[in-house]
Amino acid sequence: MTTTLQLLADKGYANVRIDEIVKLSGVAKTTIYRRWPSLPHLVVETIASTIGERTMIQSDDPVSDLRLACAMLVGSVNAGRDSWLAVAMDLHRQQDETLRAYYRNRIVEPARQLLVTALQRVSAAGELHCAVPCPDLADLLIGGAIYRLAMLHEPITQEQLDTIIDGLLTPEPGASGLTSQN
Repeated sequence: MTTTLQLLADKGYANVRIDEIVKLSGVAKTTIYRRWPSLPHLVVETIASTIGERTMIQSDDPVSDLRLACAMLVGSVNAGRDSWLAVAMDLHRQQDETLRAYYRNRIVEPARQLLVTALQRVSAAGELHCAVPCPDLADLLIGGAIYRLAMLHEPITQEQLDTIIDGLLTPEPGASGLTSQN
């Protein structure tokens, strides 16, 4: 996986071949194919291993859980600055639909669903004051963190994240207490 990640970073997905991974890593091709059925699977699992697990146990406090989910996901994005983020963005430009679908199902959707669920719980508790549907709001939050890092080269800070969450939890002056649509 270390060799795969390095090759992806150096050459991009379109230029990486299993034979090169075999040669540089010293791992037999049969061993690789026993563990991963294809290059897309190896690449996605390499990124998943680099990111690490992104799970949490829900508490009785949905707002605290939202803060924890956001911090964990933003931390994951920020940590990827020097390892997997550029590789992941390269994968999304590829025409390999198997790769893109596997990446989305293995990497994107679990993290996205974690945040959607946290937002829905806050909304159900009457604490979310935002008219944006929870799935769209999750996309905006994750996308904003990626934009800050990939385009501005400035990771979002915990203070900035707290300000954003506080803004979602606090109704604007004179607002009628809009709540998010699930």
